[in-house]
Formats: sequence, C-alpha cells, structure tokens
Amino acid sequence: MVQVDISNIDINFPRYSYTIEEIVDDFLDKKLDAEVKNFCKQELGIERIYKAYDLSKISNNDADYVEPNIQLNEMYVSITRGILGSTRKYPQDIGFLITINDNQQYLDPAPTVEVVSRIGLNKDIRTQNFQGMACSSFSEALRDAAGHFALGYEGDVLVLIGSFYTNWFLDRIKQIKRISIKNRKDFNNFIYFLVFSDVTGAAILSHPEKSHRYLAKINTETISSRKDNTVNGHKKALVKLSRDKSFRIIFDLDVNSKILKESAGRLSLENISYIKQKFPVDFKKVKFWGLHSAGNIFVNHVRKTCSIDKKKCKLTYDIMKETGNTGAVSSLQIIKESIQRKVLKSNEIGGIIDYGWEGADAFLYEA
Repeated sequence: MVQVDISNIDINFPRYSYTIEEIVDDFLDKKLDAEVKNFCKQELGIERIYKAYDLSKISNNDADYVEPNIQLNEMYVSITRGILGSTRKYPQDIGFLITINDNQQYLDPAPTVEVVSRIGLNKDIRTQNFQGMACSSFSEALRDAAGHFALGYEGDVLVLIGSFYTNWFLDRIKQIKRISIKNRKDFNNFIYFLVFSDVTGAAILSHPEKSHRYLAKINTETISSRKDNTVNGHKKALVKLSRDKSFRIIFDLDVNSKILKESAGRLSLENISYIKQKFPVDFKKVKFWGLHSAGNIFVNHVRKTCSIDKKKCKLTYDIMKETGNTGAVSSLQIIKESIQRKVLKSNEIGGIIDYGWEGADAFLYEA
C-alpha cells in the first residue's frame, strides 16, 4: 500500500459573493429571457457563488474588457502562507510544489515561479504545473505525491488548486445581446459563467511515517482513473481563443453538455466498479460519497448511474448550494467539510468521485 497523509486542507474564496437570483435579476437582467432566469433559479441546485470580480462596478459598455479585481497568483501566495502557518510548517519543509490551474491571469510563466520566489521555498524544490485538466485533477497530484515519497525525496508536497473561470466566460457574456435557451452555445456560456466560483484550495501531503498528525489518509492504490478515449471524446468540450468582428480576442466555449454528462456517468461507474472489485471490504464501509459539485443535472446523473443513495452524498448537494461549482478544488473542499462537519468520524471511510472534460477519477479516504 502506498499511503499519502493529508496534513491539512485550506479553501479560500474571493470577497465578492453573489446569489444566483441577484445575478440574473439584477446584474444581467436585461440580457436574459424569462425562461433562462427560471432555469437558473430552479434547476442549478446552486444558491451562491464567489467571484474575483466586483460585478457591481462592471461597465455596461460591452466593448470594455474586464480585468479581475483579485488575481489568482495573489490568492495562491495568500493561501500558501495561511496553510503553512496553520500546519506549523516552514517553507523549507516543502519538497515538491504542484499547481493545478484552469486559467491564470497570464500564460507564462507558470504560477510556481511566483510562489517559489515570494514564499521563499527551497532552491532545490521540485515543481509541477497541471494546466487545463479541469475538474478531475486532484488524484493525479496524489499519485505524484506518492511517487515523490516512494523515490525517497525529502519534504512534504504542497498542492495548490485554482479554479478561476470567470474571465473565460464574462467577456463572452458581455458580447451577447440576448441569452435564450434556444441558442445553446450562448446559453451554455452563460451557465458556465454562472455556476463556477473563483476559488483556491491548498493541501499539504505528507509521508505517513513522517506526518505528526493528519486530516485524512489515502491509500493511493484505491485511485481509479478513466480517460474519455472515444473517437470524438475530445469534441465534447473546448474553450478556445477567437476574435469578434472588431478583432477583439475573447474566450469561446463550445460544449456538448449531453455527451459530457453521459461520459461522466459512464466513466464514474467504471471507476467505482473497479474500487468495489479490488477493495470490497473498504467499499462496503464507505459512509459518504462526495461527487464533484458540477450542478444538479450532472450530480444527479452521475449519482443515479452509480446507484448511490442521495442520503449518502447529501453533503455534496449542501456544499454545491452554498458555494457553487468549485472545479478541481471540489475534492479538497468535500474532504475537508466531510470531516469538519462530522459526516465522517475518526477511522470512517469516504469516497470521492471526480469528473470533467478529460475523464473521471475516484478514490477512497479515511478520516
């Protein structure tokens, strides 16, 4: 067994918080058909989201590009200082830094460059940046941490995850004159803007023989990962740079939500079937399942496909309602909250089911 201990988890949200009703009935009221408003308020399963933008100060001029009020790297630096302090760790205790980023404020250099320098991490620290893997990325970091320990490298592993999707979609929303359900592409761009919170998560992963205390422990052999290798799987979702008639560069989302949902359900079922077969005793002991907080439509589909009782994943729905879709941070958030809210008690087992554009992952953890 290759075990990884999670010494601590921290989650930081920007200070700008909005209810779904506030956004659709106030900030974007004039752009939305009544049908769209009703769908957002009744079907998403989300009540509040957090943004790195002060939406109240955004100009009504659709030609204006909007810079975020809060930068991702600033939140990375802040959360790193916080988690090191709360775990009583020093910068020199970190031997490996992994970042998982879906969208930075700039393309180059990688965020590890800034974090290493500003935090004062070791000169010989190992670094790795995952880019564009979307919501099912944390298990890859777990496996890399296990490899770090197995190969005898010194120091803990610090994982930073940033889910900053707003500037992918906000600028596109400003270009759309009217959003209706009939125009699926515009509608999908708006829904993705609406459901995602901007958020950072941090976790310190430690070697089990060297961790003095742990929040959760993970047998990395329980990790099951499936990629969507169907012929047209890569076409189900794509964010690309495009230009409008004024040659202005904007992000453009093209997604087939139905195929994405079916892929997430199919691959998630394969993952938990694998865990059930390989670890039958632990699988029977799973008290709680945490599903990626992608919104009611996705969560309900994956839960039903995997035959999971809704009572066993109630916390997923609660967190999703409170903070929206937190992207790849979702795994950390669910693990932390399941223990803090005493959904799991000491030595009890929980399961995580992640899914996104790339595929799906699942693993077990013990409180």
